[in-house]
Amino acid sequence: YDQMENNLDEVNLDERDILQRLKNSSLTILSSISKLKNFTASYEFIDVNDEINFFKNIKPKFSSKLIFYQKAYEIQLYLPIGHVTDLKNYYFKEIQKIEKYLHDNKELFSYYRSNSTLFDEIYFVRKKPDSWLLLSLDDYETDLDFTTFYDHKISKIVAFDLLSEFIKDSINKLDQKNELRKINLNNTGDLIWTGSKVSLVELLYALQSTGSFNNGSIGIKDLANELQSLFNVD
Repeated sequence: YDQMENNLDEVNLDERDILQRLKNSSLTILSSISKLKNFTASYEFIDVNDEINFFKNIKPKFSSKLIFYQKAYEIQLYLPIGHVTDLKNYYFKEIQKIEKYLHDNKELFSYYRSNSTLFDEIYFVRKKPDSWLLLSLDDYETDLDFTTFYDHKISKIVAFDLLSEFIKDSINKLDQKNELRKINLNNTGDLIWTGSKVSLVELLYALQSTGSFNNGSIGIKDLANELQSLFNVD
């Protein structure tokens, strides 16, 4: 896990584009989970408590990071091009999805957050395949030797905590950039695009394709947001 964290730090330092950074982070975690899975395949748990500890505490540390980076990538990938209000509404809807999942799994959420152990043998010990038929398979892994079903739900709970902070931080950055834009406009006067939007879109793609900003590392959506803020146009 420590090695994985070090590798993630390197990715965050080396990659400036947020989408590529999130994607590379996911690949890094996948590699670590693959190693963990291979190790577990040849490892014999000492007793039930050893197995519970693995699926309740150890594995979710890896899986939650993977879920977080994959979800964050998906959110940023489909980030709409629009004013700050449009972007914030998009982020707020994502927070509502997180809240719905936590509400739908409130019993397990409460159990995990309260550090309860009463049902550990039910939640975090691997089951025979036929017992899975009684479960709601809304999210699960197909390798029954590497999951208890509930360890994946715990991973999602932990991941969604991280995702909530990521979204809130993104909203705060939008507010900060908007305030800075207002200050700059007050200091320099409004610069308003009065040409056609088609012309601005053509300019946008021309600038992005030639790598004219940030050595070409800025994404088309980020550049669009910057230009529309600069030129006061949607």
